[in-house]
Amino acid sequence: MAGSIVPELDDELRRRLGRRYGSEIDAWLDELPTVLTNLAVHWEVEFNSVIQRGSMSVVIRCRMVDGRAAVLKVGFDRKRLANEAAALARWHTVHVPVVLAVDETVGALLIEAIEPGMPLAEAGFYPSIESVIGLITSLHDEVLDDRSYPPVAHRIAHLFDSGLKNYEREPQLVEVVPPDLYERGHQLAMRLAEDAPATVLLHGDLTPANVLDGGEERGLVAIDPSPCSGDSAFDAIDLVMWQAADPDTIATRAEQLAPAIGADPERLMDWCTAFAAMNALELAEAPGSSHEQVEFLVGLASRL
Repeated sequence: MAGSIVPELDDELRRRLGRRYGSEIDAWLDELPTVLTNLAVHWEVEFNSVIQRGSMSVVIRCRMVDGRAAVLKVGFDRKRLANEAAALARWHTVHVPVVLAVDETVGALLIEAIEPGMPLAEAGFYPSIESVIGLITSLHDEVLDDRSYPPVAHRIAHLFDSGLKNYEREPQLVEVVPPDLYERGHQLAMRLAEDAPATVLLHGDLTPANVLDGGEERGLVAIDPSPCSGDSAFDAIDLVMWQAADPDTIATRAEQLAPAIGADPERLMDWCTAFAAMNALELAEAPGSSHEQVEFLVGLASRL
């Protein structure tokens, strides 16, 4: 709406996006207040505060003219935002937010706000396996017979290439997570992608940070997809591995979850093994990381 004040795009936000995109993000951020002002007028929203999470886009709480709470995302990567909007609109389930408006020319997406909306990563407890099953099966309710979305192999290549930046930032991590172990995980993931038993529309980034508490009626709600097509087990990797401290925990979750989502437990374990070194490297590079958790993940990766 006219006169809505654009929240400050502070140094924390700039550092977070700069970590992913480099210095080219600076000019985009300098021009963003004008873009946001125009969006506020066009979509009749009033801005509240910036949500200081993620490294892909600027995310702002806002309120629509009819009083509904909403979330505005504006991304430097306009194509990624357009793909995200298309996937969210394709899923007809309470387990994803409703798309309210899209402007692909500026990479903007307006979605409903999820309440209470706490990310699983911040909740500190593992959800019921039934709620995880309900979330994943709602996203995989149709087998894809078109090529509207890139194959999961493209997503895997991107993730492993991006993960190598951790070695560049902290060269000593080669002693913690050997690069050859990291590469073996990459190759296993590519093999698993190539021989998928069925192809479904995948969320592609179903981490605990991208799963919100939607309350009793909605259950778990997935946000921020990186849609691709492939093996249903791929979407379960991070949720199976989250907060696990031993292989038995992962194996038990895989046994419970895999059959319900149309996957094989052993194959899901293989997916977890493939990504264990990447997760260990990311955790080792993060401030205040758990040495024991890093060692556990390296041990899991060594199953290869």
